[in-house]
Amino acid sequence: MADDRTTLPPVRVDKAFKERLTAYAASQERDVSWVIRKAIKEYLDRHEEPALDQDPDR
Repeated sequence: MADDRTTLPPVRVDKAFKERLTAYAASQERDVSWVIRKAIKEYLDRHEEPALDQDPDR
C-alpha cells in the first residue's frame, strides 16, 4: 500500500504557543501532529466552502 502522506513547510510559533500545543496534545493523549492536522481540517471545513459560495468567479 503506497503512503500518500506528505509534509508541510515548517511553521514558526512562539515558545508559549508551542508549550500550549504540546500540553493540549498530551492532555488528549495525541501527538502534536494529530492536533495540528485536526485543527487545519476543522478550519478548512468551516471556511473553504463558504468562500467558494461567496466568489461569483468560482
